Amino acid sequence: MSDNLNIINLVGRVGQKPETQYFESGAVLTKLSLAVNRRTSKKDSEPDWFAVEIWGNIAEVAANYTDKGSLIGIQGELKFDEWTDQVTGQQRVKPVIRANNLELLGSNPNSNSLANSPNSSDQTNSEQSDF
Repeated sequence: MSDNLNIINLVGRVGQKPETQYFESGAVLTKLSLAVNRRTSKKDSEPDWFAVEIWGNIAEVAANYTDKGSLIGIQGELKFDEWTDQVTGQQRVKPVIRANNLELLGSNPNSNSLANSPNSSDQTNSEQSDF
């Protein structure tokens, strides 16, 4: 067993409508932002925002069953996207969570469309659940 771990568990609300891409190879990618509240005594504290990417079958589940405001749980790993800014020429880095597991925890509070889905509270993952 490795001494190094890169595991992230987050529960939060989807910040905007997820974006899904279908590739010629058959791969599916869904990207979304996730707002996660900190445990704090301040009621007006701002959430932490995370960029999340989901691949494969669970990417399709995220595309079909989540929307802005949906409460979800994810388990994944932290990675860093690196690129050179075309305008300034500076190296840029963006932390991204690559989700391996997705749990649909509730319907979108802004819409009842997911509340009537038979799978709206089912857990979906690519391999196993550790939640």
